[in-house]
Amino acid sequence: MQSWWTPALKEFERHLRAANRRPLTIHGYLRDLEQLRAWMIAQGRGSDVPGTSDLRRWLAALQEAEATGATLARKRSTLAAFFGFVAGEKLIPESPVDKLEHPMHEYELPQTLSRAQVAALLHVTEPSPRDHALFQILLGCGLRVSEVCALARSQIDHRLLYVAGRVVPMTLEVQAALEAWLAQEPGPQVFPIKQRMVRILCEKYRELAGIPEQVTPSLLRHTSAVWQLVDGVDPEQLKLRFGHEREDVLVHYINRANQLREHELRSWQQESLL
Repeated sequence: MQSWWTPALKEFERHLRAANRRPLTIHGYLRDLEQLRAWMIAQGRGSDVPGTSDLRRWLAALQEAEATGATLARKRSTLAAFFGFVAGEKLIPESPVDKLEHPMHEYELPQTLSRAQVAALLHVTEPSPRDHALFQILLGCGLRVSEVCALARSQIDHRLLYVAGRVVPMTLEVQAALEAWLAQEPGPQVFPIKQRMVRILCEKYRELAGIPEQVTPSLLRHTSAVWQLVDGVDPEQLKLRFGHEREDVLVHYINRANQLREHELRSWQQESLL
């Protein structure tokens, strides 16, 4: 019963660690795969490699058990990453995920900046403490432009922002940039600027960073959400941080994150062969 699953899971975990995936991401992948493995055992086929029809039935069973769209999207991401890896390692002839239907194809997924573009954008804002803190919050926390412009000192507590009934954590980089700016800004409002000015700054720094696409506060919010998911933030936690009430918005983010995560894993595999 363990002849296929055990070595495949061990190799996949080793691959994820070598690719520097976050512990939470690795844990999530392995948890999903153990769930699939348990389901295969319950079907009396614990030693078999799951086929496309098995994966389809498993996802359908999860849906019948009232799994959310976000949960199903995450499971599909796990399947794509795992079976893509084991097929690439020739542990199985082909990935059963390749023939699995993709339910979100009819929707346009949100566009995002790449990691390199995010780094370039933050780099060109460094000469201005205010603008650097502003873009750190937009990209690191994913606040709406209206929330950023209305942000007050009283809404900041160490590494937490209290915004519109939400608790939004800050990374160390965001916190450092914010503290550097607040040391120069004595007023109660963190960014005493209007939303129109934020949009102008987006265009200014887009040009300086050499980013060809239009950059807007909404794009930065999408970018923040998707890369947080790629880096292992739980979808339900992201939903709370971003204040999303619509499940479909979160599912779009997850599907875009799935694309980027799979691309990063493929790129890492190709580089490891060089």
